[in-house]
Amino acid sequence: MDAAGDFDLAIVGAGVSGLVLALLLDQAPLDHLRVLLIDGARDDDELRTLSFWSAGPTPLDALVRHEWHTLRLHLDGAVHDVRLREQVYRTLFFADLQRDVKARLSARAGSLVVEGRVGTPVPDGDGVLLPVGPRTFRARWVADSRFHLRDLVVDRGRYHLLRQHFHGWIVRAPADVFEPSTATLLDVRVGVPPGTGFAYVLPFDPRQALVELVTLHPVDAEPLLRDHLRRAYGLTDVEILDRESGISPMTEQPFDPDGGPRVRRIGVAAGRLKASTGYALTRILDDSAAVVACLQRRGHPRAPVRRARAARWLDGVLLEVWERDPARIPPVFAALFRRNPPDRVLRFLDERASPPEVARLVLTLPKGPFVRAAVRWTARRLRARTTRGRARRPGGERHRPAP
Repeated sequence: MDAAGDFDLAIVGAGVSGLVLALLLDQAPLDHLRVLLIDGARDDDELRTLSFWSAGPTPLDALVRHEWHTLRLHLDGAVHDVRLREQVYRTLFFADLQRDVKARLSARAGSLVVEGRVGTPVPDGDGVLLPVGPRTFRARWVADSRFHLRDLVVDRGRYHLLRQHFHGWIVRAPADVFEPSTATLLDVRVGVPPGTGFAYVLPFDPRQALVELVTLHPVDAEPLLRDHLRRAYGLTDVEILDRESGISPMTEQPFDPDGGPRVRRIGVAAGRLKASTGYALTRILDDSAAVVACLQRRGHPRAPVRRARAARWLDGVLLEVWERDPARIPPVFAALFRRNPPDRVLRFLDERASPPEVARLVLTLPKGPFVRAAVRWTARRLRARTTRGRARRPGGERHRPAP
């Protein structure tokens, strides 16, 4: 046993995926499991809102701050209010999840929360040594959630890479202007080229809401957000209570969950971010549940990441449209919600729709843009495959694909 501690599972990174996995482990009948959570972010109490939808109970329900059964969409010059019958749109705060999980692990016998960044893991027989500052911990298995956008290398010959830039404010208005029962999911009236940005508004009460701007390119967000609040809600002055910002990748490129001997990647590093929407939380919940089940049944966390090829293909085709002709994206989402039950659309976006539902939904999309995009996407993959085959060197070595 190392002087700093010996553990069954080390979770590297106390971001969303690391915290969700730790939460599910604490809720599972695995009281004997000694868990180490290594948090190197130092982002306690920093604003990060986490939104998702679900049709039933989830392990996060006790932490949900707000939920909505009606969604509003400002698309194609019209307003669409859609009532959800099965799904519920929910939001929680990252800081609440962080406090809850850290308190659980601190009270768990044999488990530990450590602040600090992990150095290079070193294989050590049937375990891994993890240096954290002056101390070294040993774990039989590692769940690694570390992901840095700057390190992402995408084979651009085969796949797309777009970036969503998020800028959000929690605001307090001087009068009752928000509808607490209705969440605005998509509003394209944000002063950027069509299809390259939208706003969503999650009202907490008649005067307080999260107002978020999402764009495909870097922008000066403050004037755009102020202008949107003025035009959409008549607000010329608001109190900004908190701010958040970030960037997330949109790519259909597969991510390898195998992080090396005795290491299972989780979260975005394992491809849990939905390429065409930017949502990840329900996929992280599913993947964490699979990891916990694998630990229960097989004694290790290396559960396979399962994903239908058709879902990745659909993501790739949508990203092809979004990259080539973004102005077509608002009509696409308008058609989705106008021609389909909203619960079916959300199941489709979350990869939970049945094959017949997917087929019916795809048939409601504009045919021309998607057929052309599907042809281009297929040709792109074939060209990349041919190029990679020609680049194969004697002995089976290949050229590394260009980023």
